[in-house]
Amino acid sequence: MIVVKAFVLGVLKTSTYVVYDDLSKDAFIVDPGDKSFDVVSFVTSKGLRVRAVVATHGHFDHVLGVDFLRSALGAEFYMHSDDVWVAYWSAELARRWGIEVGSIPKPDKTLCGGDVLELGSIKIGVVHTPGHSPGSTSLYVESIKTLFTGDTLFREAVGRTDLLGGSEEMLRQSIKRIFTFFPPETVVYPGHGPFTTLGHEYERNMFVRMFLGLQT
Repeated sequence: MIVVKAFVLGVLKTSTYVVYDDLSKDAFIVDPGDKSFDVVSFVTSKGLRVRAVVATHGHFDHVLGVDFLRSALGAEFYMHSDDVWVAYWSAELARRWGIEVGSIPKPDKTLCGGDVLELGSIKIGVVHTPGHSPGSTSLYVESIKTLFTGDTLFREAVGRTDLLGGSEEMLRQSIKRIFTFFPPETVVYPGHGPFTTLGHEYERNMFVRMFLGLQT
């Protein structure tokens, strides 16, 4: 049985997820928003083998904890190739805001849309969903019909597109792709805020309805 455990980390309250198979103990971590001994303690208490740390995109609030977890757990770091430069730019922006970001993590493996990650017993589909950033990705775990959308899609909102590399038109196409590929019962775990479902967003998200050409 695959389980999702959420932590809220960092100055921007990023939703960080530990996703694990309770039988095989294989696991991966999505969007580590900061260094967290609580995450390491949870992983250790469950006896999990973290196969990878995956960032849905390169903004600083989604990668601040990468090097800490990579060192503590021995896991590799994955991110889309188009967001490698975004991580450097975003870190500099954070420093201007007075946020200490430390070293910028370099991915051990870069992702592309259409990739399938097999992390032990867990299989993940990588969907390129640019708009919030050029390399934004969504991660689909088909066995539990669950999509990790980063800052592309939130509960009754979508990601901002006014940062460097953002594009409203790309976000529109990404939202269309998500609602074309995945069924309404798909559970959505976003990069910030509460979880939701695609069915709820289809009915209640004014941005989604606008992008899909529906009446609002």
